[in-house]
Amino acid sequence: MNDLARQHSTPVAPTARADGLSTSQEVRAAYGRAIVILMALVPCTAATSRRIVAEAARSAGASPDEVAAAVLAMRVGEPVAPAVDEALRRVLADARTLPTPATGSWLPPRPDVLRRHVNHLRAARRRAVAAPDDAGVRGELEDAAYTLCILMQQRSAHGALLATEELIAANRLDAPVGRPPQRKHGPRPAIGPGESDFEPGGLAGAGPGQGRGVPPVALTISPVM
Repeated sequence: MNDLARQHSTPVAPTARADGLSTSQEVRAAYGRAIVILMALVPCTAATSRRIVAEAARSAGASPDEVAAAVLAMRVGEPVAPAVDEALRRVLADARTLPTPATGSWLPPRPDVLRRHVNHLRAARRRAVAAPDDAGVRGELEDAAYTLCILMQQRSAHGALLATEELIAANRLDAPVGRPPQRKHGPRPAIGPGESDFEPGGLAGAGPGQGRGVPPVALTISPVM
């Protein structure tokens, strides 16, 4: 075997870094952080977040790692390739689905139960944005999103959050003055086209339900809606 053939047949060790991480390890860590950040932004489960990255990568003709790096760059206001930026915005918008109609036998949870779960999801989203490397926080966010989907019989965490906020708001409006809100058993009010948990500019500092008394998640990603 000549030197050139030997060179191409010998595995090349990952580049070492001063902090002890190889380049490949750093790329995997960045991908993991991006997945958690997207979970918090949409909100969604980890599986949906990975699908967002994969679909944006296919649309932009980029690799998933490049899309993940773009998510992290956009979060701190750094520019990214226009094709990746456009693909991410489009896929994120598609991921924010509206609630689906509940079955006739579905009994809505009590408003106090819904508020507790919504507050838990909000807190998990904030912690995930602040500490995307924390596996425990990622697990908490995943569990909170999944639980809300089950409670509200929704296919997506974003749809479940919208349906929950609509139900809580309807219960609050229907309650007589001076009496605690009662559980509403009728159908939820229809959600108009384009209504979303993230207002326009939702990735630029807006959190779930901004404008409806929900504290924002501090982010600096540009608007997608």
